[in-house]
Amino acid sequence: MRLPVRSRQQGLKFNITPLIDVVFLLVIFFLVASHFARSEPTETVELPSASQTTEDENPRRLTITVNPQGNYFVNAEQATVSEIEEMISDGSEGDPETYAVRVRGDHQTPYTFIEPIMLICPKYGVTKFGFHVIQREE
Repeated sequence: MRLPVRSRQQGLKFNITPLIDVVFLLVIFFLVASHFARSEPTETVELPSASQTTEDENPRRLTITVNPQGNYFVNAEQATVSEIEEMISDGSEGDPETYAVRVRGDHQTPYTFIEPIMLICPKYGVTKFGFHVIQREE
């Protein structure tokens, strides 16, 4: 029995499909990482400590950073109280019970800078309001 002879082509063939898959995965990874880096609060504050903390698993949340000088930051961008009120109103539309507002306030921030945010929340039915704190060890 005679075996068929295959014709050989000159040169090598590279299968670049796995390379394309890896490149697409890297692009997606860097897009997601850059999104998280932009939304990460860049304003450094020393959080107050508390003996008890609760974790909120609510994905619909607005985090507001307040420094001791009374400047407000949302997603690493400075904001005014009126802009924050607009964000709370937009976020709480439809279902305010599932919307949460969290304040990252420096431990030296006066209450007078936190109070306006606390007064805005009930206007729009937001009942989940809290502070980011550091768990104090007993």
